Amino acid sequence: MKKIIGLLFIALGVVLEVMWLGVCFGSVIIGVLLLFFAPRILFFPFNFFFLIGLSILVNRSYEEYKREKRHSFNYERFKQSKNIDSYYETLESNKTDDLETIKKNYRRLMKEYHYDANVSKGLSEEIIQKYEKKSQEINEAYHFIKSDKK
Repeated sequence: MKKIIGLLFIALGVVLEVMWLGVCFGSVIIGVLLLFFAPRILFFPFNFFFLIGLSILVNRSYEEYKREKRHSFNYERFKQSKNIDSYYETLESNKTDDLETIKKNYRRLMKEYHYDANVSKGLSEEIIQKYEKKSQEINEAYHFIKSDKK
C-alpha cells in the first residue's frame, strides 16, 4: 500500500509540474525569466511531491537521508588528503603556513612557470610544455589547499 501511495505522490508531482509549466510558459516571457533566474520556482511542484513520494517509498525522511549522507565516508576526499603533503611540496609550503604565505608562494611560482611568461622568453617547445604541466600542478595544489584551509 505504501508503494502505491508513494507512486501516486510522484505521479501527482508530474501532473502538477506539467500544469505549472503550462501556466508559466503561457506567458513566454515569464517562463523564460523563471527558467534562467529562478529554476527552483519553475520545478518546485515536481521536486516537492517527488521527495514526499520517495520518502514514503523508502520509508525514511529527507532529513534522515541528508544526515546519513553527511556522515558517510567520502572516499574521494580521503584519497585526496593522502596527497595533501605533495600539494604543500608543490607550493613549497608547510602545513603550518597561513593562507597568505601560501598565496605568496603560489603567485611567485605561477610567475615563474606560467605559459605566457615562458613563451615570450623564446624557450624550446619541450620546456614550455614542462612549465605548462608544472603550472597546472601548482593551480591544482593551490585550489585544494585553499578549499581545505577554509
